[in-house]
Amino acid sequence: MRVLLPFLPVLSIALELLRWVVIVWVILSWILFFIERSSMKWRYRRFYLLLEQINDLFTRMTYPFLKPFRRWLRRFDTAGIDWSPLVLLLFIILLQMLIGMAAGEIQSL
Repeated sequence: MRVLLPFLPVLSIALELLRWVVIVWVILSWILFFIERSSMKWRYRRFYLLLEQINDLFTRMTYPFLKPFRRWLRRFDTAGIDWSPLVLLLFIILLQMLIGMAAGEIQSL
């Protein structure tokens, strides 16, 4: 079990990075949603296009992680709301807690 000890901090950092990528992507998608429904889309066209490109980048980074949760949530009637980012964030937090507990137990051996 001590062989896994050096990999746990790396996994924890990767999960933390993924968590922040999902949070930024959700906030950016909300900003784009409201910009699309206002006149800012036409007034600040370059800014809007830049935000769209950044959103596309974050979408591509998060899609592989969201796909299993979207498939699982498809069975429930969610009234058109995508709950997969929230479920992914909860799953990441759970994994981080399990990694922390496992690291504590391995170090105590």
